[in-house]
Amino acid sequence: MKNRTNLAVAALLTLPAFTTGGTPLEQATQAFQAGEFAKVLELATGLAQDSADWPRLQYLAGETELVLGSPAEAERAFRNVLAQRPKAVPAEVGLGRALSAQGKTDEAHEVLSAALAAEPKDVGALVAHGLLLSSLGRSGEAKKELETAWRLDPKNALTVRGYVEVLLRADENPAAAAVIESFAAERPEHPLGPFLLAWVMERDGEDEQAIEQYQEALKRDPGFIDAHKNLAILCHTLSNTYRAKERVNLAYEHYERYFALGGKDPELKAMFESLVSYKDQILGM
Repeated sequence: MKNRTNLAVAALLTLPAFTTGGTPLEQATQAFQAGEFAKVLELATGLAQDSADWPRLQYLAGETELVLGSPAEAERAFRNVLAQRPKAVPAEVGLGRALSAQGKTDEAHEVLSAALAAEPKDVGALVAHGLLLSSLGRSGEAKKELETAWRLDPKNALTVRGYVEVLLRADENPAAAAVIESFAAERPEHPLGPFLLAWVMERDGEDEQAIEQYQEALKRDPGFIDAHKNLAILCHTLSNTYRAKERVNLAYEHYERYFALGGKDPELKAMFESLVSYKDQILGM
């Protein structure tokens, strides 16, 4: 998948070193980069637990489950890594993110604090902990951590995404737009630029422009699963109780792409099913 940037692949290199037979791990890494998430999970499931590559494949499986909206499964995979490599900070960060996504905030805070104690300048830990603080209403602390992460690695897509999310939660739309502009200048072809710009436009009530930016992100990366998700939700919301046929069609298209890519978000599934129940009547099919 062109231009896919994720800390998961980079973090594989920072896990404690051990001999790699290569083939399953290489295939899974390539599949993750290409957005072939079902293949990643298949490879992770098929590898024997006593294989030297098993912890790294479990790590990729955890990252994959987070992308697909399955935090409980992600938690299980990251715990598998930590059972064998208890000091692996990337796996601690992944576990913290999985716990946060399930609303287990106290446990997530404990795990992420431990990761930061071990590696105070770990960008992934700073981003995950900052997002957790933001979700708890501790906006000032969250912005401080995300700004630190951003200054450490301003070209990192997930760092920028986290920083923009925290700024938007704090209703600092102009500051978020400035961060996006800086990232887009550094990486003008990356799909995250228009994706994040769409976030800001949605917050500003510029829905039609947001749709265009999500579409631009998908031109750059057709497998950008979160862009499909957000575009489906936005078009569904704008469908005027299913009366705006063009928006219904667009929502349906991107719901389908989201699930075809392996998305598992239960709330999105419920929304899609509500649209499907009206499909014959509204789309004339």
